[in-house]
Amino acid sequence: MKGKLSFIVFMSLFMLLFFAPIGLASETAPEYIKVTAQTELILVDGEGNEIGRQPAAAGTVYQVTEPAETGYYVSANNQKALILKEYVQPATSWDYYNDIKVFKANTDAAVLRKENGKLVKRARLLSGQVFKRVGEEGNYHIIQFSSFTGYVLKSETDPVLSGTLPNGVVKGSTFTNRLISLNVTNFYYSHNGRLQPMARMEKKIEVQALEAYRDYYIVNIAGRRAYVKKSDVNRYTGNFVDPRKTYTYEQMIRDLKDIRLWYADLTEIQIIGKSVDGRNLYALKLGKGKREVFVNASHHAREHMTTNLVMEMIDAYAYSYLRNKTLDGFNVRQILNETSIWFVPMVNPDGVTLVQRGHKTAKNPDYVLKLNGYKTDFSAWKANIRGVDLNRQYPADWPNICCDPGKPGPQNYKGLRPLSEPEAKAVADFTLAHDFKTAVAYHSSGEILYWHFHQGYSALQRDKALAKKISAKTGYSLVPPMRNPSGGGFTDWFIQNERRPGFTPEISPYVGNRPVPVSYFDSIWKKNYSIGILMAKEAQYIN
Repeated sequence: MKGKLSFIVFMSLFMLLFFAPIGLASETAPEYIKVTAQTELILVDGEGNEIGRQPAAAGTVYQVTEPAETGYYVSANNQKALILKEYVQPATSWDYYNDIKVFKANTDAAVLRKENGKLVKRARLLSGQVFKRVGEEGNYHIIQFSSFTGYVLKSETDPVLSGTLPNGVVKGSTFTNRLISLNVTNFYYSHNGRLQPMARMEKKIEVQALEAYRDYYIVNIAGRRAYVKKSDVNRYTGNFVDPRKTYTYEQMIRDLKDIRLWYADLTEIQIIGKSVDGRNLYALKLGKGKREVFVNASHHAREHMTTNLVMEMIDAYAYSYLRNKTLDGFNVRQILNETSIWFVPMVNPDGVTLVQRGHKTAKNPDYVLKLNGYKTDFSAWKANIRGVDLNRQYPADWPNICCDPGKPGPQNYKGLRPLSEPEAKAVADFTLAHDFKTAVAYHSSGEILYWHFHQGYSALQRDKALAKKISAKTGYSLVPPMRNPSGGGFTDWFIQNERRPGFTPEISPYVGNRPVPVSYFDSIWKKNYSIGILMAKEAQYIN
């Protein structure tokens, strides 16, 4: 009986202890609290007795000194006070230290950039590293991550109450230039004689170099100077196209991608179709305007100098826009803010590659060799890889096209039907998908300007006036209107179908059935460099 009684007493005591109310005093209290509604602080003495009260405004943040059963003890002007829990919510250290500018990343904190109204992750501040903010917006710090404004969640950082930002970067020589990361790229500082990463950035993001030191550029990352390896970045040159050489399809792609990379806010690239042999047909938009004009080149394979010309136009116009420079008296930035130029620099990439590097570049080399009479010299070739002349492919008086040989070959064969070839079809579809005010199709031989195709009287006068402006720039003579011009050309179709001005400048003195020599480029450029921007300027007057 005695043993049983002892067990009952033990269990009673255990149950009492186990189920006794623990109270808030044993709970984990938040470090900081924020007042959610107007209330009062209950001032207490050292023994917890109330000695007075004072207002606590909504939004006020306090640091908790200890929890209580009904709320939290805080310090108000060095006086212990109780605030009831129903009037507060947990707060962060940043609510309490909201005037502190320096912070430490408590994780690899994402750096976000605003793009088209959305926050997109572009970099990270590495855990344990200290940085400085320039402002705040809601739950985010605002930092200057070199050349872009970054947003970092406050919850991924802690305030730094004292001390200075680490340095660890020597003084370099002044070197101001734009850089773009080639891959995911680290930023470094020197700590105890060794380079340590402080931040990391995604590929193809731009930063601004301030100085150069040995194998590094020096940039500013959220208030700190940082090294970035020269081998990890590309620097802006403002001159991406070299037109004074045989300009290949592959080089064009590289240059288009570089231009798109460096002028991301100004350019857009589309693939509008594929060639017979499967090469992508590229279009690049330059400008921010809603009005649009169209410039294309290299319909004819041996006329690839026209690609050199329009690629250099893109390069020069983009640079002039960025630097806010005039070009031939034209305010490039103003014009491109109002009118965009679409370029298709190489309509016939298979044919151009065939002319430049021979029949082994074709998917069916035996076929093109046969079309060329088994001659391996393709320098006279104009057609696409199937032996169809792309500038005889457009549905403009197509049945009456002149000088058709009736079968595939190096030039002039119009094909079995209009737009049978994927290159011409892609350009036509692209044109119909837009509302181009004018179009220019560059060709290479004769230093003349085609501008007429069965326009009515008022359109004739409008187009002739614009043709004269092109002629005044280039010195090319206007081809007089003919009663029965041969059709099938891109600008023939554009004039007829779109009822808008279309021009075909022939950019070189006659050189025979071969490509225009590279040595002619400077003269061609001098005559044509502002034609694209002239077309964009004149677009405002075309209905």
